[in-house]
Amino acid sequence: MKEYLERKLASLAMKDDVEKLRQETKANFRQLREEDKTSITELRKETQTVLDQSNQVLASFAQQIKEADSLREQMKQVERFGERIGQVESLRDEIREMAEMITALSGKVSESLVERREQLVPATPGSYEDLEKRIRELEARVKTLEKMVLP
Repeated sequence: MKEYLERKLASLAMKDDVEKLRQETKANFRQLREEDKTSITELRKETQTVLDQSNQVLASFAQQIKEADSLREQMKQVERFGERIGQVESLRDEIREMAEMITALSGKVSESLVERREQLVPATPGSYEDLEKRIRELEARVKTLEKMVLP
């Protein structure tokens, strides 16, 4: 009986120990659960902060890409403008050459006109004199015809 009581006592003591262990484990589990919740909340906040910073960096990169594209387009426009300047310079050279040719032709035309005038001047008075003579003869004929027709 003593043994029985001792076993019963030991069994009760074990039950009390088990109950204490169960309660301690439960309390530790609750504490760990609360710590985990707090850690998870902090990690979520940190993750959101990192995400926000990453989005800002990406937005900045996107803006820089747009600016780079804009600069690229401006560079293309400058290149086209340079090409046009080259074309204008080429046209200027051609116009200069044409002006020189026109000046040379103008000089030749002037010389030719002077030569023609010099050739025509001596011949002209004679032809005017012939015309004057013919006009006088025709006027005389008209007067004669008038006298015959009109008494």
